[in-house]
Amino acid sequence: MNPTIAGLIELQQIDDEIRTHKKQRDELATNLERLKKILTQMGASLAEKRERLRENVRWYDDKRIELQADSERINNAKTKLVAVSRTKEYQAMTKELDNLRRKYQEDEAELQRLQTVITETQAAVDAEEAKLGEIQAEVQREEATSAERLAELDRIIGSVAGKKAEIGAKLPKNIVASYERILEKRDGIAVVPAVLGGCAGCKMKVPPQTWVKIQLGKEIFQCSNCQRYLYYTVQASQASMQ
Repeated sequence: MNPTIAGLIELQQIDDEIRTHKKQRDELATNLERLKKILTQMGASLAEKRERLRENVRWYDDKRIELQADSERINNAKTKLVAVSRTKEYQAMTKELDNLRRKYQEDEAELQRLQTVITETQAAVDAEEAKLGEIQAEVQREEATSAERLAELDRIIGSVAGKKAEIGAKLPKNIVASYERILEKRDGIAVVPAVLGGCAGCKMKVPPQTWVKIQLGKEIFQCSNCQRYLYYTVQASQASMQ
């Protein structure tokens, strides 16, 4: 096989390996970012529930004070009612007392409602705090594990990139430059086998005479359609027929 073609095949294999490691690295980073995002959202939701709980407690305290005041007004009205001797005044005081009692009942019902809301909100806060603690622990574990794995992947990528540089240095500069352009343009695939008389990358057929020369492996050929470099191996040819 032409040494330049052999070198290009090695470059492609190395870039495939680098792409695999980068994908793993990106997945780790994405998963960690996802967990942090969930953590942030849960923190915001928890803060909102805590504020709602504080507001309900304030309303409850205000309503409790108001209920105590209602009770005092009722007692005062009862005392005044006992001292009333005139019918008209008695009727007016009775009406006032009824209104006070009705307001007391309404305030008492509102107080009970607020107590229920506070209990439910507190339960929701407690549950969310527990869940948040679990997510925080998971994020911490993930950060520790990911940091080690990310550092390892970076070391591997650096090592493999070094091998790529060594191989690239042995090839013609114009070929390497062309390879890199195709690599970027064709989703990271710049070198493909020629199988069944055509390019395995874009499936474009090559002229019969060119197909024969590709099989001989003495010259460098590129697909006229996608510009990928083509090579021939018996293994790739057999695999395509299965």
